[in-house]
Amino acid sequence: MSTSNLPGSFSMVPRGNIREVVVQRILAAVIRGEFPVGHRMVIQSLAEQFGVSATPVREALVELASIGIVENLPNRGAVMREFGVTQIREIYQLRRILEVEAVRTACGNIEPRQLAELAEQFAAIAKEKRDNNWSQNAMSLDIRLHSLIAERCGSTRLQDELRRYNTLVQAIREVVDNESQAQEIALTDHEEIIAALQANDCDLAAEKMEQHIRQTASLVETLMQEREAAK
Repeated sequence: MSTSNLPGSFSMVPRGNIREVVVQRILAAVIRGEFPVGHRMVIQSLAEQFGVSATPVREALVELASIGIVENLPNRGAVMREFGVTQIREIYQLRRILEVEAVRTACGNIEPRQLAELAEQFAAIAKEKRDNNWSQNAMSLDIRLHSLIAERCGSTRLQDELRRYNTLVQAIREVVDNESQAQEIALTDHEEIIAALQANDCDLAAEKMEQHIRQTASLVETLMQEREAAK
């Protein structure tokens, strides 16, 4: 397979966490439907397209196999599995389970100062003008909150699983391309999660997190269905 046959949306990968960037780039192409079911993911071709060595591509495919995006077959290597609205629904279902457990176990283990800072920042961004920078700033706060919860959940394994599923979710959001709407809906959820954590009400924090993930999943699923119908 030559590099000219790879999706045109791929571009050279910037330096930094190369494996993670490769994972996100491949995921975005998968969600856009640029790799059909059964497509063979040739490591060397992908590496040439990204301008990286084969190692981060191989590592990325291992990670993608671990979350069910590709399948490693004897004598064929990594091949694409089916991916659509059903798979997105399953991803958010698993993410909901992970996030709810994380916030429940992180409750009481986050410094009050950190929660107060986040509460203040979410309150401030809710009042800001919705310009081109707003959704990106809201997303940064979103990531900070979920990352803080993951860091304080007390389980390295749970934190690793959250990171993997959040990588998936970020790729889905990139393709759906309606981040402003998603962040607008999530604002109240985030503020309520923080308030529950500040009150050390672990059951309420878990309830609000579950509500948050369900609402986000519903929005993304609707947008993906509209996107597929428009093809």
